[in-house]
Amino acid sequence: MGPDDILLIVMLTALTLYALLGGADFGAGVWEFTTALQASDKERQHIYKAIGPVWEANHVWLIFVLVILMNGFPIAFAGLSRALWLPLLLALCGIVFRGASYAFRSHSHGTHRERRLWEAVFAIASTATPLFLGAAAGAIASGKLAITATGGYNDDYLSGWLSPLAVFTGFYMIGMCAFLSAVYLFREADQVNSPELKLLWRQRSLSTGIWMGVLSLGGLVMVQLESPALAAGFISRGWPLIIVSLTCGVGSLFEVWRGRSTRAVIASSGAVAAVIWGWGVSQYPVILPPGITSAMAKAPDNVLWVMVGVIMTGTVLLLPALGYLFMLFKSTPAQPKRVES
Repeated sequence: MGPDDILLIVMLTALTLYALLGGADFGAGVWEFTTALQASDKERQHIYKAIGPVWEANHVWLIFVLVILMNGFPIAFAGLSRALWLPLLLALCGIVFRGASYAFRSHSHGTHRERRLWEAVFAIASTATPLFLGAAAGAIASGKLAITATGGYNDDYLSGWLSPLAVFTGFYMIGMCAFLSAVYLFREADQVNSPELKLLWRQRSLSTGIWMGVLSLGGLVMVQLESPALAAGFISRGWPLIIVSLTCGVGSLFEVWRGRSTRAVIASSGAVAAVIWGWGVSQYPVILPPGITSAMAKAPDNVLWVMVGVIMTGTVLLLPALGYLFMLFKSTPAQPKRVES
């Protein structure tokens, strides 16, 4: 295994973590959007309390992906920057506006109208960001971007990321975020022992999970129609991960129905992770379809080995810090002991 393969594994791992953690946070805003800001104060406080302590930290995984791609595979980074600058810029705007609106909404002492304005911005930005990121991913998966072997781009800036597969993937990403968020918030409601919120998020988890199952099956058909090369990769290499995703998806619905929230979170996370890894495994060794492989796009090996060393060193510092952060804010608080009189 060469350094380029190691970096691809790290990049795919970071992308998975961003989808699982950041995606769930985006999903909280998606629920605000789909309910037209009609959530009760109790429901809204539950959402903000759940995402508040850790949501900014989740962007570190996206930074991992961008830094590895830019320095480890510069030709691919150049091609994607030229072909997909518009949806990626719109996604970046969504991230910025989402963060600003969350901060202003949480710490604003203005009128009720101002708070509602920031809540609307938060909901719209949280929904738009996965839409544009998903469209960019679908454009890559389609293999129809006119990117040259040297990282140039010979097409307009709309057709590539507005293809049927790209549009489908954008909305699929929104649904995925909503599903993850519903399951995670179901667990949060279970931990605080709130029957009302637990019932609400249980119902939303089940309905969204069933809908995502239908979309996943439709996605396989869409890939077959729009990206035959990726479909062939699914058949030859990625099919075990399709089975894992299907099994975990059904298992998550079963665990939600049974009221076992922690197991539901694990199963739903496994379903989403299997989708991402199935895409990566099926597309390998092509990093930018239709023809740019990792061997063509990679930087010199001495640069890649330095990057591997830096990432390993940084991981030693990063993972304990993030683990401690989640332990502080996401562990179940100890219940006080009852004193017998």
